[in-house]
Amino acid sequence: MLVSIPVSECSDTERYHTCLIFQITSRKRFIESKLQSLDRQSLSIDSYLKVLETTREKRDVQKSKYNIADGMRQMFDPFERVARAHHVCPCCERPFSAEEEDEFVKKQQVKAASSAEHMKVLAVDSSNADSHFQQLDKLRMVYEEYVKIGKETIPNAEKDLHELTQELDLKSQALDDVIGVLAQVKADKESIEALVQPVETADRFFQEIQTWQKQVDDLEEKLDVGGQGVKTMEEIQSELNTLQSTNHIDYVAFASTFILQIM
Repeated sequence: MLVSIPVSECSDTERYHTCLIFQITSRKRFIESKLQSLDRQSLSIDSYLKVLETTREKRDVQKSKYNIADGMRQMFDPFERVARAHHVCPCCERPFSAEEEDEFVKKQQVKAASSAEHMKVLAVDSSNADSHFQQLDKLRMVYEEYVKIGKETIPNAEKDLHELTQELDLKSQALDDVIGVLAQVKADKESIEALVQPVETADRFFQEIQTWQKQVDDLEEKLDVGGQGVKTMEEIQSELNTLQSTNHIDYVAFASTFILQIM
C-alpha cells in the first residue's frame, strides 16, 4: 500500500527531509512490488520506463495483428460473393470453371471459420497486452513523483537543511559566548557582593574613628593641651616629688594616675 505524508505535517526542515526520505522509499517499494506482480520477476524501479516502453510495443504489436486479421476476415465474405456472382477470381478476375469456383468458395469458407477462431485468440492477446500496459501506465504518476522527489525536492531540502545547520552552529556559538559573558558577569557580581560587607565595616570603623577623634579633640580642648600656662612633664614631676616629701601620698597617687591617663 502506498503511503503518503502531507508536507504540511513536516513542521521543520529536518523533519521535512525525513518525510521526503520516507515518501521516496515508499514510492520505490510500491512501484517495485507492482512490477514484480505484473511481470512475475524481481525488477528495480530503475527499469520501470524500459518495462513500460516494452509493454507498450507489445500492446501495439498485438493490436496490429488483430487489425490485420480483422481486415483479412472482412475480405472473405466479399470474395465469396464476387466469385459466386461473377464466376471470376476476386483478386485477378480470371474466369472460374464450376469446379474451380466451388474449390475457391470452399477455401474461403474454411479460412473464414479458422479466422474467426484466430480472431478470438488475437482479441484476448490484444486485450491482455493493453490491460498490462494500462496497469503499468497508472504507475507513471507515482514514478514521476519519485523522480521529482529524488532529483529536486530532496536536494533542495538538504541544501536548506545544510544552510540552517550552519546558521544554527553560528547562533549556538554566539549563545555560548553570551553564556560565557554572563558567567563572568555573575562571578564579578558575586565578588563585588563579597566586598560589600567589608566596605560597610570599614565605613563603620571610619565613622567610629571620626567620633573618637572628635571626643579626643573635645578632651584636649577641655584640658587645654598645648595651650599657654601648661606645665611640662618635668615641672609636674618636680611638684609631685615636693608633695611626696610633704607626705601628701594620696594626692600624689591620684596625680600619678591622672598623668598616666592623659599620656
